[in-house]
Amino acid sequence: MRNLAIVQIDDDIMLAPGSGQDSSLLPSKLAARKLNSTPLIEWLVRRISEAELIEGIVVVMPDQPQYRDLVSLIPLDIPCHLSKKETPLARLADAARQYPTDSIVRVPLETPFCDPVLIDRLLVTAQMHGDKDYIGYCLEDGCPASQSSIGLFSEWIRSAALAKANREVKSNADAYRVDSSFLNYPELFAVEMIPVPDCLNRGDLRFSVANDEDWEELLAIVDALGAETLQWQDVVRIIDTQPPIRQRMARRNKLIA
Repeated sequence: MRNLAIVQIDDDIMLAPGSGQDSSLLPSKLAARKLNSTPLIEWLVRRISEAELIEGIVVVMPDQPQYRDLVSLIPLDIPCHLSKKETPLARLADAARQYPTDSIVRVPLETPFCDPVLIDRLLVTAQMHGDKDYIGYCLEDGCPASQSSIGLFSEWIRSAALAKANREVKSNADAYRVDSSFLNYPELFAVEMIPVPDCLNRGDLRFSVANDEDWEELLAIVDALGAETLQWQDVVRIIDTQPPIRQRMARRNKLIA
C-alpha cells in the first residue's frame, strides 16, 4: 500500500489550543458522541474515505479499557489497531508496522471537518517531492497548522521516517505531540510545509473540537448546513456573517479575553 490514513484516538495527545482542563472531552469520550446521529469516529473515517488518493484507513488507539469500548463504533470495513506501546508516537509507528504502507496520513480525532481535498493535496505534494519525510500545512506566520485550532488539516509522514523518529527521538514531549517529533529535528528529517488557503490565515476560526463549547458550535454548524455536502468553505462563509460566532471562536483560541 502506498497511502494509508491513520485516525489516532489517544487521550495522551494534547488537544487544540484553548481546550483548558475540560476532561469531559478526552478523545476516548469524544469518539462516541453523536454527530448527525452518527458516532464521531464513524463520521470522520467516512469523511477521510472521500480523499481520492487514500488507499486505506486504520484507527489506532492504546490497548486500554476505555478504548476497547469504542471498537464497536468503528465501521466494520475499517481495521482498528489497539497498541500496547507507551507513547502516541510509538503507537502510530506500531500501527504503520502492522499495516505496511509507504506513507501515512495522520488524522487526529478532534478534526471532524478534516478536508479530503486537503488530504489529497498532501499526497500530490509528496509525489512531487520524493525526498521529503514529513509534509504538513503552515499558517502565514509560520505556525504549523497541526498546532493551531483550525482543525482542517492532516499530516503526511513517510513510514520509514516514522520508524526512524520512534527509534531516535528521545524527547518525551515530542513523542506525545507526534508532529514535533519531525518539526523539531531538521537534522534528521526533510520537511515540506504547504501554505494554508489564504482565507484561513486568521485567528477567529476554530473547527477543532476540544471542549463542550467547541462541540455545541459544531452541532449548530452541521444543523444549519446539513451533513451530506458539508464543506469548510461554506462554513467559513456562514461564520463571516456571524460576528458573535467569530468572537466566541477567537476567545477560545485565547486571542481575546
